[in-house]
Parts: sequence; C-alpha cells; structure tokens
Amino acid sequence: MDPHGTRIARLEGARLTRTITAGAITAVLVLGGLASLAAHDPIGTKLTWTRDISRVFQARCVECHTPAGRSPMPLTTYEEVVPWTSAIRLQVLTRKMPIWHAARGYGAFANDPSLSPFDIAAITTWIDAGAPRGEGPEVRAGKEASRGADRTPAARLTTVPCAEPSVAGRLLAIRPQLQDGASAGITAVLPDGRREIVAWIRDYDARHDITYWLRAPLTLPRGSRLKVEAPGVCSLTVTLAR
Repeated sequence: MDPHGTRIARLEGARLTRTITAGAITAVLVLGGLASLAAHDPIGTKLTWTRDISRVFQARCVECHTPAGRSPMPLTTYEEVVPWTSAIRLQVLTRKMPIWHAARGYGAFANDPSLSPFDIAAITTWIDAGAPRGEGPEVRAGKEASRGADRTPAARLTTVPCAEPSVAGRLLAIRPQLQDGASAGITAVLPDGRREIVAWIRDYDARHDITYWLRAPLTLPRGSRLKVEAPGVCSLTVTLAR
C-alpha cells in the first residue's frame, strides 16, 4: 500500500476514535445528569400552602374572595381553595384573576393587585405538585399599605362628565363609570399641549367599580383637561389632593 495512503488511513481512524469517545463521554454525562435530577424531588414539592401560597392569596385575592365578598366563592383558607385549584390555575395563567381592568403599559397604579410572574409560577407549580398543605399555621399577610390608599383623608372627590372636563390640582386617583363591557382611554391634556396617559380601562364591569390610585400623582396646572375616549354615556370621579 502507498505509505502516504496508509498514513491518511491511520489519521482518519484516530479521528473517528476520538469522535466516538467524545460522544460516549457526553452521553454518560447527560444520562448521569438526568439520573441526578430524577433522584431529587421536583421543585414544586417544596412549596406549601402554609409557608408560601397562603401569603399570596391573602395579599392578592381575599379582598374580593371572602364569605361576604363580591366574588362567588371565598378563598381565605386551604379548605376553601383546594376544590378550586384547577380553575385557579387557568385563571392565573390567563391573567383573568385577580380582576383588574387597567391595561398594562398605560399608567401605573399603587393598588394594582395583578400577580407577578413569580407569583403565577409559584401558584401553578404548587397546584401541579398536588397542592400540599404543609405544616404549621397559614401565613396571614396583611393587605399592602398602598391598597388602603383610598381611605386617605387628605383628598377631595369630584365627579365630572367625560366630555373633556377641566381639572386642576394634584391628581391622585380616577374611577370611571362606563357602560358595561365598554373601554376607555383617559389622557391628561396640559395647557402647553403636552399629553400624559393616565389609564386605559378595558371591559368595564359595574360589579367591580374600582378606584385606580396613581402610583405617582400627576400635577395638573390650571387649564388642564382630562380627555376620556369612551362610547356612550360615562362619567369620571377624580380624587385630588386637598
């Protein structure tokens, strides 16, 4: 055989051997990693109602889901929650619960009860793991301080029609009254022509008449107007600082 050809054959053989060896090592590492993961409990089993999930429900759900609340079922205890876990999973994944009609990206509100991505992941993982109760008492987290902002005494309320009313002062909150199912865009038009988006309210439901408290109050100089784009008859209750 040609010596040059023999050397090429040896090189190709060595390269093939290295490739097979590297592939075998990779397969062993992957299989070993999978076996290691399988030897541990899923992350979800570490979440329990008493230690982790009850605090989320207390902070985000029980304002409406109480025995005397406006929602159809209470969700204040483990025994009340467990029969509804499948429905809860769907509702939080589709962001239908908690109810909040202000569209994301159009204003920021101090009393927004929307679940964070972390909250959604925790609830769904807990449910998928069988909704374990855990040991000890349920965590009773108080409502966030911002959720009680509507009780502040240093404010005055004014209800105006939606036909671009003149409003001056430090705007703290708005509460629109619309036709059921209607949506409304609310913008502050300042005297110099600048516009500040206040809110975009979607699918209004009179059963959930919400006051939207601005995370950062908006100063409206004299001559400012609130432009409300909504179908049909509507009004707007504005909360201004005294």
